Amino acid sequence: MSQGRGAGEGRPAAGVLLGLDYGRKRIGIAVSTPLGTVHPRERLERGALEEDLAALAALAEETGAEAIVIGLPHHMDGKTSDMERETRSFALTLAAACGLPVFGSDERLTTEAADSALRQTSKGWRDRKARRDSAAACIVLQDFIDAPARGERIA
Repeated sequence: MSQGRGAGEGRPAAGVLLGLDYGRKRIGIAVSTPLGTVHPRERLERGALEEDLAALAALAEETGAEAIVIGLPHHMDGKTSDMERETRSFALTLAAACGLPVFGSDERLTTEAADSALRQTSKGWRDRKARRDSAAACIVLQDFIDAPARGERIA
């Protein structure tokens, strides 16, 4: 991970991070290694909130995650969107359920970037659609690792 993440800055030290691309129907998931490489995981199909929180808490425990990074969907002009408020609320609830700090990272255009990258490697639109959410989570997480100053602690 980046050197700029000392414990005194409220940032996680080098370790495993769980990255999320929050959505009302699906949550894209990515996991980083202690060296900062990012890997997609199978997306979570949304169910009841309690089930979603339990699944993400179990994944955080399974991977040994030290923190969670969630994409914040700002409007293109930087203003707060309704979806961003919903995402922040989910992040606070998730932090309480997992007992882990949650950081936010700007996710503007990550879905488009994920689609573009997947067009290069995926043959059909169904494959791209199935992998898009977790690919977007990878981009959110990689951006947080690469530019920690742009992230913010939510909980």
